[in-house]
Amino acid sequence: MPPGVKKINKDLAVMRQVARPLVEQLIPWEDEKEIELMSLRLDFKTQKRGLDKIVLGSVQSIYFEPMAVFAYKDYVKGTREALLYCRTVKLEIVYRIRKNDIDVYLNGKQVAIIDSGNIMYGLRSKSALGRVVPYSSDLLSIIIWDRETGHLFNPSRPHSDVQRAFYLMTQLSDEEQGIFLTLGMYELITRTLLNKKRK
Repeated sequence: MPPGVKKINKDLAVMRQVARPLVEQLIPWEDEKEIELMSLRLDFKTQKRGLDKIVLGSVQSIYFEPMAVFAYKDYVKGTREALLYCRTVKLEIVYRIRKNDIDVYLNGKQVAIIDSGNIMYGLRSKSALGRVVPYSSDLLSIIIWDRETGHLFNPSRPHSDVQRAFYLMTQLSDEEQGIFLTLGMYELITRTLLNKKRK
C-alpha cells in the first residue's frame, strides 16, 4: 500500500532531523557557476529506525566538500513509491515520488509536478518548466522552457570520483537555477542510487 500523507510528513520530519548534522557541514555557494563544482561523488550513510531504512548522504564538490545533503526512502518494493529530501545551504527540495508522477516541493511549498515523461510543469501555470533528455550515452541535457541550459554527466556511466556532475552552457537567472537544480539533483541522486542497487 502506498503511504498516506501522515506517514509521508512523519518520515520527512525524520529525514530533516537525521540530515541536520550533515546540513551543518555544508559549504555555502550562491553563484550559478558554482553548480559546476559539484561532482558525481556521493558520500553514502544509512539510517535505520526499526524496519525503516533511510539512505542518507551528501553530494561532494570536486574538492571533496559537501555541497548538498540528501535522504531517500523506498516504500513499496518493486514499485515506484518513494520520498527524496534534498538540501543545500539555501534550498530545500522534496520529491514525493509516485507511480506516475512526482510532486516537487521547494522550501516547504509544492511548486511543480514531474510527469511520467520526465517533464516538469509549474503547479499554478501548468506550463512546462523543463525536462531532462538524453544527449549521448555519457551526457543528459537539461532543458529549461525551450532552451538547452546545460548537461549532467550520466551517473549511470563509469566516471572518476572527481568528475564534475554539471556543465552549464548559459547564465541562469534565480528561477532558472532553481529549475536546473530541481531537475539535475533528482537525476543525479536517483540514477546513482539505482546504480548502487544493481551492484
